[in-house]
Amino acid sequence: MNVEENNNLLSIRSMLPESFSQLKEEQTFVGIDFGTSTTVVSVATYDSSIRKIKVQPIYLDQMLEDGTKYQSEKIPSVIAWFKNILLIGEGASNLKFTLKKGKNIWYSFKMEIGEDLGAKYYDSEVANIDSIKIRNPKDCVRIFFMYLRMLIERYCTRSGLSLNINYAISIPASFEANQRRELMEALEANGMAVSRQSLIDEPNAAFISYVNDSQDTDKILTISPSYNPKVLVFDFGGGTCDISILEIGKSVNGFYSKNLSISKFMKLGGDDIDRYLTYQYLLPRFLAYNNFTIDKFRSPEIKIIAAKLYKVAEKIKINVCKSFSVLANNFVLPSIKDSDSKNTLSTPVRIETTKGVFSQEDFYITNKEITEAMSIFTKDSRLPLRIKRQEDYNNIFIPIKSAIEKAHISIEELDYVLLIGGSSKNPYIQEALHKYFEGSELLIPRDLQTHVSKGTAIHSFLMNGMNKCLIQPITSEPIFVITKDTLRKVLIPAGTIIPSDTVIINDLVPSRDNQEVIELPICVGSQNKMLFNLKITCDGGFPINAEIKLALELTADKLLLAQANCLGVNCIIEPQNPFANKELTTEERIVLAAERQANLEAEKNGGVPTKQSLISLRQAYNKAGNAFRAAETYEFQLELYPNPNSYNEVGVLYSNAGNENKAIDFYERALANNPDGFHPMFNLGHSLINRDPKRAEALLRKAHLLDPSHAPSMIALAGIEERLGHKGEAQRLNQEAYNILYKKWKGGSLSDFEYSWLESVAQRLGLKNVAQEVRQSKPKLDQESYYNEDNLTRTRFVSLTK
Repeated sequence: MNVEENNNLLSIRSMLPESFSQLKEEQTFVGIDFGTSTTVVSVATYDSSIRKIKVQPIYLDQMLEDGTKYQSEKIPSVIAWFKNILLIGEGASNLKFTLKKGKNIWYSFKMEIGEDLGAKYYDSEVANIDSIKIRNPKDCVRIFFMYLRMLIERYCTRSGLSLNINYAISIPASFEANQRRELMEALEANGMAVSRQSLIDEPNAAFISYVNDSQDTDKILTISPSYNPKVLVFDFGGGTCDISILEIGKSVNGFYSKNLSISKFMKLGGDDIDRYLTYQYLLPRFLAYNNFTIDKFRSPEIKIIAAKLYKVAEKIKINVCKSFSVLANNFVLPSIKDSDSKNTLSTPVRIETTKGVFSQEDFYITNKEITEAMSIFTKDSRLPLRIKRQEDYNNIFIPIKSAIEKAHISIEELDYVLLIGGSSKNPYIQEALHKYFEGSELLIPRDLQTHVSKGTAIHSFLMNGMNKCLIQPITSEPIFVITKDTLRKVLIPAGTIIPSDTVIINDLVPSRDNQEVIELPICVGSQNKMLFNLKITCDGGFPINAEIKLALELTADKLLLAQANCLGVNCIIEPQNPFANKELTTEERIVLAAERQANLEAEKNGGVPTKQSLISLRQAYNKAGNAFRAAETYEFQLELYPNPNSYNEVGVLYSNAGNENKAIDFYERALANNPDGFHPMFNLGHSLINRDPKRAEALLRKAHLLDPSHAPSMIALAGIEERLGHKGEAQRLNQEAYNILYKKWKGGSLSDFEYSWLESVAQRLGLKNVAQEVRQSKPKLDQESYYNEDNLTRTRFVSLTK
């Protein structure tokens, strides 16, 4: 069907009634789909003979690890330093099994930009090599785009295209301001020509590409003059699951499309599926094959071992998905998905660990295990799966529901669901979406991985060549300021069209008279997602009725500009919060700051963290309530800076984290170092009560002789006496311990750890009211804040109300 003959058929031309004759010549329009796992580059040109925009993914040169050349339109977003040669793309990706992430191989760095953790790769082998200098994810992005620019220019020269190249880059719609800013800085550092709207949201690029490609198929969208269809774009890639809802309409000026909503930023992609398959199946089998279990390793080393197995998981997953896709009938998977048939992969994996060199060649995951794993990601739930010692596992319906709710529509109002991204090829994902959107038509492009790149190239063509933007981007989350008021004060609502007009807020006032410092914490989406904290100071303080003027503006690239003023005093802008793309409690924020400092110290110290930085990091973990990471950090500290006198403290942290095996191990070490040490003697005895009662009794009796006034020893011994049938002695010990602890409690000298002992012995003695009172009086963990609540503002009418 000829699109030009039907005014209701959607096409790029129907969305641009202006003539293409205004197109500037002697330019090349390039679109880059910068993916977490794979990057694709396309070039867009206009063919006047057929009056269509032609888009072609380009094949770029890549060097393999053995020095041979390789060409593909798909470039793995991986960098490696191998035999003193910098490899980027396929050759680097092939080395994931053998190299160490952060040291001589780097990947998934797209998802790590915007987080300023200092020299995150503090042991990088190229940290000090001129023209490379990789120390953090932002450096990786800079190097990756430097390589891309070189390849693109080489392609243009060979193809006779102009070297006056205009770029557009696609990114997740939910990328936050700090992530966009760092990407823009990496492009500018490489001299890549970028316009004000060079960044396009991936779902928008996908829709543009589909409209352009559909002109040559029977899947072209027809738009009724009386009804505006809605399209949900489901972009599921290696690291993100990005949802955008568009409305397509027709006006006197032709067709138009607009964003109704986009999902919030969420780490969820094919990499997470690989991670789950690794931790649940491949990693335990790999360790067992080498006669070890996971509890013998600290979390950082487990992450290193697991990272070497991700590629195995990915290959098995892809093989299974390809097989099931062929067997699927109308998106329904075959019954063999629940069988115990093994999907095997033979590939040598060799990993150096602190326990020796581990190796394995043959791996497997069963069909049933793949199905169970995919149920985690296709479960219709609003909550992520949480597994100890692992990052959360989100499911695809969390961002889907987020976008639908923000669009203020029902699921029945969605006409089409457009699938893009490499992970959308997964037949389990397609089956889940087909069931959920039973009243919508699923649109699946011919090539899910090059699709976004082609739409990005069209965007470059239209934006850079004709100054036209087909779809105006919008904000995914509201931007607000934290005040003393009960409700948060929204400054820029979710769904605001970008670029925005300048928003002026002038109804804020200090919360108290003579307030010397005014703080305006600006957040996005959640109070735990702070962008920055604007501060205004004045010697002598501001009067309570002083007007505070706050001005904000979102640029075309979703970068937030903000300034504040009060009585002629301008704001002091603190550095933009480096963790804004994550929701963080204050304690988690403090932990990340400590991790950043530890990385910086390690870089200065030749790749080895300093003792003080590890002490600070351990204290931060402990304060945040993460006793397990505190224990692991302490253990790592003792490996670098031995001190046998600290073994008992490590054991206590492991015990607090619920890892009694590790706790007992360190108590044993502490007692071996000092056979008469009271605390390790008591702690070991208490830990062995149910494992080795006889040894526990001997240790506790000896500990009681060393310190007869130690109440916890008495309570532990009372339990043993009770078991032995010595009820009178048990009662005496409990009562004596209670008297000691009760006196300390009333005198205000009870230690934090003693509260649970007092509560326990009060219960044993039948003093339930006392036990409850003790429990309620236990000191709460001091909460530190990223801002001072006393320095917040109030809305004018609230502050003046008595």
